[in-house]
Amino acid sequence: MNLNLVLHVDMNDPQRLNLAFDNVANYLNYLAELPEENTASIVLVGNGPAVQLFRKTEEHAALETRASDLMKKGLEIRLCLNALRKFSISAEELWEGCTPVPGAIPELVRLQNEGYSYVKP
Repeated sequence: MNLNLVLHVDMNDPQRLNLAFDNVANYLNYLAELPEENTASIVLVGNGPAVQLFRKTEEHAALETRASDLMKKGLEIRLCLNALRKFSISAEELWEGCTPVPGAIPELVRLQNEGYSYVKP
């Protein structure tokens, strides 16, 4: 069974991003409790105003720590390059491990075509 998951965050709302991180943590716990070993790819795609949350700032330090812990367990974070440009955010300003992608919508479509289940917290 395909257990790959893509989460979509597009609002500059720390609570929404924390909810997405809760979803990831709960999903990882679910996978760990399955009787057979299942591997799943988990990707969080951020676009629009949400990309502002992924900057290295004191204001978002707790979110960055939480993201880092989840990335060590397999979460991938991909951010829309169009949105990063719109908000004048360089790759160097992003949290360690965040990957810019040419566009969030094409990335979401591509992942869903590869069988990822879509969740928007």
